[in-house]
Amino acid sequence: MNEVTAADLFPTSTSAPALDARLFDTSRFPLVRVRPRAVKPGYAFAWSAQMRRLVKLGTPFVLVAEHDESESADDARLRAAWMRTHRPTLAACCRGMIVIEPRIEARATTRETLRALTEGSGVRTVVVSSMRVAGELVPVLLKHTASADHAAARTRAL
Repeated sequence: MNEVTAADLFPTSTSAPALDARLFDTSRFPLVRVRPRAVKPGYAFAWSAQMRRLVKLGTPFVLVAEHDESESADDARLRAAWMRTHRPTLAACCRGMIVIEPRIEARATTRETLRALTEGSGVRTVVVSSMRVAGELVPVLLKHTASADHAAARTRAL
């Protein structure tokens, strides 16, 4: 019996990276927003494929997502594994990951969850209160280049 892997379903060589607008909103690129409605059980495989295409563009970007405490543990583990496995490529293009958590009492927990997810990925991570704050932070994160000084991800709550 032949086994099918994620690599078979999502080949690494594509002629032109095309992003699925159902998952990522790139209308404000280099701010790339994960569409909240796309975060459903099992979405991590599609997320991985789209991230592969996004980093293949070779253009710096910042990923913004709303915190979703209903994300399945399997999806979180798969995304974390993908980020660790693709660390050099991801760190070269992704200048940061911003998670929006409007509830002040939940930001510390969200920050710890994000830190666990992105540990070893080389990506700066920040938890903010709103999309407005995230939009203001994107240019700041884009100014920072990938370097040995920034190899460890930093997580902050604003």
